[in-house]
Amino acid sequence: MNLQLSEEQTLLQGTLDKVLGEHSTGARIRAAEPVGMDVELWKVLARLGLLSLRVPDDSGGNASLMHAVVAAEAAGRHLASVPLIEAIVASRLLSLLGDKGKEPLERCLRGEAVLTLALQDCREPRQMVPGGAVADYVLALDGEHVVLLSGLQKPGNVNLGSIPVASLSLADAATRVEFDHPAEDRALFHSAIVEWHLLQSAMIASAARRALEMAADYARERIAFGKPIGGYQGLAHPLADSVADVEGARLFAWRAVDAMAKREKDASALASLSLWWAATCAPQAALKSMRTFGGYGMTMEYDAQLYYRRITAWSLLAGNPDKVLDLAVDQIWGEAEQWAAPDAGDVIVDFAYGSKAESAAARMRDFCSRHHDTEMDRFQYESADGHLPELWRSMAQERLLYPQLPDSLGGSGEDAYAAAAMAEVFAEFGWNMFPIGTTDLVAKMILQFATAEAQDEILPKIARGEAFCCLAYTEPSGGSDIFGVRTSAVREGDEWSINGQKIFTSVGHVSDYALMITRTAPDKYAGVTLFIVPLAQPGYTCTEIKTIGNDRTNVTFYDNVRVPDRYRMGAVNGGVKVMAEALTIEQSGGDLYTNELRQLLRHAERWAAERIDQRAPVADSAVRRCLGETMARMLVQDCLTRRTLWAGMSGVPHKSYGPMSKLFGSESWLLCARRLLEVAAPWSILSSQGALGQIEKSSRRAIPGTIYAGTSEVQRSLIAESALGLPRSRS
Repeated sequence: MNLQLSEEQTLLQGTLDKVLGEHSTGARIRAAEPVGMDVELWKVLARLGLLSLRVPDDSGGNASLMHAVVAAEAAGRHLASVPLIEAIVASRLLSLLGDKGKEPLERCLRGEAVLTLALQDCREPRQMVPGGAVADYVLALDGEHVVLLSGLQKPGNVNLGSIPVASLSLADAATRVEFDHPAEDRALFHSAIVEWHLLQSAMIASAARRALEMAADYARERIAFGKPIGGYQGLAHPLADSVADVEGARLFAWRAVDAMAKREKDASALASLSLWWAATCAPQAALKSMRTFGGYGMTMEYDAQLYYRRITAWSLLAGNPDKVLDLAVDQIWGEAEQWAAPDAGDVIVDFAYGSKAESAAARMRDFCSRHHDTEMDRFQYESADGHLPELWRSMAQERLLYPQLPDSLGGSGEDAYAAAAMAEVFAEFGWNMFPIGTTDLVAKMILQFATAEAQDEILPKIARGEAFCCLAYTEPSGGSDIFGVRTSAVREGDEWSINGQKIFTSVGHVSDYALMITRTAPDKYAGVTLFIVPLAQPGYTCTEIKTIGNDRTNVTFYDNVRVPDRYRMGAVNGGVKVMAEALTIEQSGGDLYTNELRQLLRHAERWAAERIDQRAPVADSAVRRCLGETMARMLVQDCLTRRTLWAGMSGVPHKSYGPMSKLFGSESWLLCARRLLEVAAPWSILSSQGALGQIEKSSRRAIPGTIYAGTSEVQRSLIAESALGLPRSRS
């Protein structure tokens, strides 16, 4: 896996940031607003070779699609007042159409003329053409033929974003050149539209990220009621939601490039889904940014309104975003023509876990296939905890239960990529991971912080599937304020006496050990200590709580529970460091939500394909759109999760990545399940083991998902602080 730009792409990024920082200033953008075109900037970009970036070698370009994404991101970040994306895409297309366009192409690459492409067929009486206000040439599709048009009359260009767009009647072109190979040319044109969708999404997402950065800068400085406004959750939390959305949008565009490079099925549809997602979330981010500035944000002197207007206009340039969504979903689930993806070139960005992880997943799939049947399906649907100790012991014998444990302890020494790939297999079969998921986390903590004696005693039992663990953090009076813990641990010689109560101790009824935070001194943060607590002793009791999702959690009580000091995790009163690592591991587990969204989409597809009264639900455009949003959010969540894993494996600082993945994933699971419930109503309210019943169950299970492992509100605070640099909004 690699989510880092190449050295050449990093150099391109730096060069463009420098050039655009100098030439695309607020003053220059405002000066260009009458037509949306900065002619001097255009000439600079032409001299840099940006216009020929994607044309074949003999025309001086042949850069990868990822290079074009870098250029699009820079244009968005700096609100470049030029039709750069259109020129990059159209120049490549014209170069592939043969010699008839050679002379116009050469003029355009030198910056002497402007080339763009029309998004609709020429038979549309009038259409909005990106770059049309300044274009000398327009490539368009006229039925089965691709044509090059020139001599078009350009009306005035007053528009929301002050971009160089124009409403044109393509039938009025003074000159028309028709290319010679209709079938091949038409396919190339459709591929160019796909590339435009992708680059447009990258540009929009990058502009939105910059708008949020500007808002955060202001929110750190603006004082209201005695403190910076960024310290108020009412402002910080909406910005946190948006930064997760737009960073997901950026990664989604990268993921589409990866799919095109690998010739994946539906790669072109992913580009359109990517544009739909960016066009959906970026204007909201820009609006939140503008409102952060209060009244100043509405004034024309401030750049916040510039970003809002331009992002909104870019997001609507392809029409209603739902039409872009329809284009994608009709290729995936409808009967629309499958458009070919453009050639991506040499792309080093790679979202795949790798061959080693694929091999580990194959071993897990083989195990699951051998142990899965209809009775297992029934158990997984009806079970409150999914605990199958005999199955876990069998899995342990094949060294699959806790794959990241070292070989010497009964694991298989796999890395985080392999473990994530194996977890995806669990989702394929619909198996509940709760008991082994919490135990896996505790095992990792034991490896890092427990004494050698505790490790030697506990880890082999865990590895053999003979011991399971729970997390004893939350208390009835504390909720998400973990460090407000009241459960006490008092030292008595070489033992500790623990007294108190915990709540929401999932799998506490089947666990042998609990990772517990306790109060060992009065200071809120410097007075907590963690223990790995043996539960098979007098004084421990467990009472069931049933959740709305039919999951079981527990209230657990500790009455003079004895814990030898060898079970202490870290230093006395040094629990903050230990707890921080535990929370980092737990909140980095976004694959749980990716897999829940995968299962939800799988059930939804199965339901949508079922024929009801001679007609399958998937024939309904509203159903396809709902499937499309679920797929888009699942893919964004997958990108956020993989970024977290990659950063951890690569040593890249990533404090905000885990919380983003947890927040976006849990909220998307809840939202998508709810929308599928609505689109399938009223039959969706019935509980059953069928596809629709699984959606109904998922809609209930998603609710606790926004609470455990830190509520969405906690994640928003973490994201606001770490991704946007806003002041701490928690006490």
